[in-house]
Amino acid sequence: MLHSTYIYVSVKDLAELTSEGETAAGGLSSGAWGGTALRVGSTGAAVEQVQFWLNTLSQFNSALPGLTVDGVYGSGTAAAVRIFQREAGLTADGVVGQATWNALYNAWRSAEEDLNQNGASAYPGTALRRGDRGSNVKLVQFWLRIAADNYSALAAVTVDGVFGAATEAAVTAFQRYFSLTADGVVGRTTWNKLNQVYLDITNQLLSPDQRPGDYPGVLRSGSRGTAVRELQYYLILAAAYDSTLPALTIDGVFGPATEAAVRAYQRSEGLTADGVVGRVTWDALVNNTARLRPSGPMAVADLPIWPGQTLAEGDTGTEVLNLTRMLRLTAFWYPTVASPDWTVNYDPAVTEAVQAFQLQFELPVTGRVDKATWDTLAAVYESLLAGPPLTAASRLTYPGKAQQRGSAGAPVRQVQQWLNRLAMGQEGVPYLAEDGVFGAATEGAVRRFQNARGLGETGQVQAETWAALRLAAGDGRNPL
Repeated sequence: MLHSTYIYVSVKDLAELTSEGETAAGGLSSGAWGGTALRVGSTGAAVEQVQFWLNTLSQFNSALPGLTVDGVYGSGTAAAVRIFQREAGLTADGVVGQATWNALYNAWRSAEEDLNQNGASAYPGTALRRGDRGSNVKLVQFWLRIAADNYSALAAVTVDGVFGAATEAAVTAFQRYFSLTADGVVGRTTWNKLNQVYLDITNQLLSPDQRPGDYPGVLRSGSRGTAVRELQYYLILAAAYDSTLPALTIDGVFGPATEAAVRAYQRSEGLTADGVVGRVTWDALVNNTARLRPSGPMAVADLPIWPGQTLAEGDTGTEVLNLTRMLRLTAFWYPTVASPDWTVNYDPAVTEAVQAFQLQFELPVTGRVDKATWDTLAAVYESLLAGPPLTAASRLTYPGKAQQRGSAGAPVRQVQQWLNRLAMGQEGVPYLAEDGVFGAATEGAVRRFQNARGLGETGQVQAETWAALRLAAGDGRNPL
């Protein structure tokens, strides 16, 4: 049985994250460290990114001042960075090195998850137009600034959260440039296109003034550069839905692996399988990608539902096919997990892949898929489509912001998993829905835990409670 859901697929998540949750070489992304420390006198898109994150965090923390997002690292930006560093327990030197960059990104992501459990880039549900104000307007303005950095025909705007005449004009120019309805209103299509262009630019998939999908000319073995990176991204996205396509890394180099992936794609589309990307192959890939993320980074995916009984070697049927589909995508990001063929037959190769998955995610290594293994695999599969891999680092590290009633996202789901693990040994303690939403039941379970451990019974998961939960659940000795 399947149900459909809309999954927002970040280019950064697909293209830049490795199996350890770190970024691959070659490219600044919305969360990836660019390799150069930022300080007074620095300029450019990376500075704009830092200023935007600080501006967003200032809505949650009155100690942080609002900043002008202008890409110029002046004294005001340095002062805001120092305040953030002090509160984050970092060296307060006003310089954004890798540790500060990562802390800023994690804090921003946590804040946005609290506001919107679908993720910071999800369409807010209501069109934005002249006269509107708020954080969603700020996000649109930031995307417009990044687009203006790459497209000479577009003008930058001030990121102030006010949808005025200048923002309307910038939106209209963006819509006209990308062949959208030029009405100056940010509806779902314009929102998704803005987000797509932003992610493509920051992941170095586009050259200056190149629109996503523009044919770059013939690409073949030996080609290098952003056009090859864009090609590799399209192939990776296609491979997530087509079992005949091999795994690939985005590195901007058209080597043997890329050529093999191109040939496999050409065969799947009935094209001449010569491993050369001419206009016909390029257009087929672009059109295929457009179906997977229409008008932006959004795709429709079918998420398999627990079949109601344990699956084991010798079983056959569509549920086994769904199992191998999830295992194949997981194996792409986790090299310790074997990648079985797409099959309806639960054969020894599937057993081996299941055992490797269970070992990776600390489940009983049985080679059989019970409900706990299925649910864990489904959660990993969904997270790989919708966000970063569920690595040990991302699961266990305190998110930098208290989880409390109304919070949502991966940190809340982690808290719920820990609480459920503890509930297994306690009679009469109800289990929580591991849905990533901090509601009344989760708050009650947190209060019971705090009371039993002699912690302040606040119902909020601050750093101390997070550390105690992690230790009690057996997830390592270094809780922070």
